[in-house]
Amino acid sequence: MGGRGVDGTPIFDELRGLFDESHGRVDAPSRSGSGPRTEAENADRPPAKIVVTGGRGVGKTTFVTSVSDTDPVTVKAATDVGRVTLHRDLLLYLLGTAEPSQAAFAGALGAVVLVDPRRVEDAFAMITYFERSDVPFIVAVNMFDGELRHELDEYREALALHPDVPLTTCDARNPESAARTLQELVSYTMNIGGSDHSPPPEVPV
Repeated sequence: MGGRGVDGTPIFDELRGLFDESHGRVDAPSRSGSGPRTEAENADRPPAKIVVTGGRGVGKTTFVTSVSDTDPVTVKAATDVGRVTLHRDLLLYLLGTAEPSQAAFAGALGAVVLVDPRRVEDAFAMITYFERSDVPFIVAVNMFDGELRHELDEYREALALHPDVPLTTCDARNPESAARTLQELVSYTMNIGGSDHSPPPEVPV
């Protein structure tokens, strides 16, 4: 599986760097230059959480699976939970879900809204949901056949997406591509100053 391993997984190097350099700009378990955190410190700081969402069959489970350290587990509300170990003391949980409920999204660092280029209308509900929430999000067109049929600006127009919301492409099957998408979300979250997060609910790992 593409995301397995701790510290030595190259596809997460830049993502690790963003968390390491965040210095509180994102409400997630950032690290200082003083070395690994103690068990007591870790107990007081919950793992970060990112939501991966979109319409039916858009590639949510595929995205989560491609970068997770372990096989994702399915919990209530049809949510697939995966985990990325960025450091031994820094965990990032990925929640792949089509249900925009408070229970699923509360405390999220941000969200990736996946778009099926063949059915862009399936993403409308999720985009509207996050536009009305305080959770930062980006939109990623999932390239099922490895290429885009239209320019990104055309997808932005079709989605009626605000100019400030990042729009990118990804291949949910490709760990490197999925990791880059997560990196873009975290970078965007840092740039807008993060958001107010509550501790995430416990999930099986």
